[in-house]
Amino acid sequence: MRNESDPEPAPQYLFIVARNRPDILERVKERLRGDGRIDVITDRRRGERRAAREARTPERRRGDRRRPTRHWDDLTVYPTLVVQKRVESYAELQQKAAAAARQTDELRAENDRLYVEIASLQNRMHGLETREGSVRADNERLRGELAALQQRLHALAAADATFKADASAILGQAEAAVGALIARFEALTRERGIEIPSSPRG
Repeated sequence: MRNESDPEPAPQYLFIVARNRPDILERVKERLRGDGRIDVITDRRRGERRAAREARTPERRRGDRRRPTRHWDDLTVYPTLVVQKRVESYAELQQKAAAAARQTDELRAENDRLYVEIASLQNRMHGLETREGSVRADNERLRGELAALQQRLHALAAADATFKADASAILGQAEAAVGALIARFEALTRERGIEIPSSPRG
């Protein structure tokens, strides 16, 4: 039994119906619908023979030795005829095989070309990934160096603030000590009756 996924078989037979019997043609088409082995067609030989006779010269017609039509092949006697489709000759099969071989070679060449292009693209992608990894490593290294510099900057700022605070405290202590010394000096001079000249004011 043929699976539905299998390809349709090529028609092997022709069911020919006389041109003046369209009723039979419709019945046969309905009856043989779904049978891929048989093609149902209308007889076209009369028009083809008439055209062939008109195209031939009188000399060739006089020398025509066609075999007379057999009565069972004459659709004027029997309205239907079943014939087997023409079988391809060995030369035709050879030509088809050669054409298929050429097509196969072309497909193989195209396939090889695509493989080369795919390999080239893969190499380029690998190179880009390598460069991307290197760029990422450089980026991470620069980020680390920037973080270290920021830490040093914060440390220097903190040290500067501490230094300023210490310097301000020391300066305050020095001013206090100087003020105390001046006050003591003034007290001693007053006890001894020494007059201290006032400083000139500008």
